[in-house]
Amino acid sequence: MTKKIAMSCAILASLMFQGCTNTVKYDDTPASKTVQKEVGADTISNNATAMLDAMLLDPEVQKATKSSRPKLAVFGLINFTYDKLDLAAINGQLMNELNKANRFRFSDQEDMSAESEKWKDSLYQLFEDPASGQSLATAVAADYLLVGEISNVIRTQPKQKKVFYRLSLKLLDQSNGETIWREQRELLKSEKNIVYGI
Repeated sequence: MTKKIAMSCAILASLMFQGCTNTVKYDDTPASKTVQKEVGADTISNNATAMLDAMLLDPEVQKATKSSRPKLAVFGLINFTYDKLDLAAINGQLMNELNKANRFRFSDQEDMSAESEKWKDSLYQLFEDPASGQSLATAVAADYLLVGEISNVIRTQPKQKKVFYRLSLKLLDQSNGETIWREQRELLKSEKNIVYGI
């Protein structure tokens, strides 16, 4: 099992470097949960783990895993910022938590690596388009796909500008392409007063 986890982390690590495309969103609608403090690796990791815990407690997820251990494809978090974030370590932590929970089986890692490589230039599409996620899950014979993102969100007021990390995770059902669980959080990255519109 340790070997499988290590291989999963290696796969996810390679994808993190490929996924550093800068996606900035201007959004006036905040997420339901916002962390108002300086963001470090521990903050991101703790929030991602808490989100995973919430997923495992979700009624729909509990229903899906009640009588069997469905097969899960774990793509993990995709970095849509230019920031150097150690998402490989965070994704590794998510894999450890999933293994401890023992609620899922996992797709073959060699198959997952080969299929993930095909999406390295279309990561935004993979995250946003349910049909794309469904296609990946089908290719690796998975019942569900766990995929997430971290991106920048800019929110401006007349005299203040705030930049957040938006952290999202979702669980997609391979059979119909529907998202059966999703959560997002925002982590305050920086804020400054605006002077003459700057």
